[in-house]
Amino acid sequence: MIVKKKLRVTKGLIAALSLISIITLMTTVSACGSNRVLFIAIGDDIDINATNVIVGKIKNGEGGEPPSAKAVFYQRIYDESGKKVHTMKGMLKDGLLLQTDYYFYCPVFNVWFINVLLILGDGMFKTTDTDCTLTYRNLPFQMTMPNTEGKYISIPMVMLLCPTAEYYDPDPEDPLNPETIPWEEPPKIMEKGWVLVAVLWNIGIPMDFGFGEGIFPIGPGSNLTRYLEI
Repeated sequence: MIVKKKLRVTKGLIAALSLISIITLMTTVSACGSNRVLFIAIGDDIDINATNVIVGKIKNGEGGEPPSAKAVFYQRIYDESGKKVHTMKGMLKDGLLLQTDYYFYCPVFNVWFINVLLILGDGMFKTTDTDCTLTYRNLPFQMTMPNTEGKYISIPMVMLLCPTAEYYDPDPEDPLNPETIPWEEPPKIMEKGWVLVAVLWNIGIPMDFGFGEGIFPIGPGSNLTRYLEI
């Protein structure tokens, strides 16, 4: 029953996203010629009970500027019964592609992801006007999800895009040490590439997750449905 409901909701998410935004992204990429990337991710979240839609583009910079990126996204999170408990939608407006070979340890999958595109920028997002507390992406505690009271707010964002889906298993004796990554060995490859678009939100926990004390990336992460280099 929940599976059927999520399938219906996934179709609804596509309609719920701004159709104008999607068409604009696709048209702009097609019209600009070569050296553009278009990516789409539609479906279940990678590791939480949610359905997502992410549509984005990356284009080469001009005049020595780094490549820039934009994305629109929509996410619905459900409880164990299949009831919607949180909704988030927004857009990354002014992202800059800072690194194409970024790598990091992912505690959710217990792997070192490699060849990740790291994009930072500013954007806007809004959520449902509800206080939702849950365990999020394998964090060792519960946290309260963002609540913008149904209004758009401006906020820094991060986007991680891994079209190759390559990774290394960590050293079981020292998993957080990047010096243990066996670069001389061929990487492993997951079934599909993936993308995460997230707001950098202060969750009020005195821990450093790599973006400053208490700042954690919150947003949809899904396997890529389509990835095009044009």
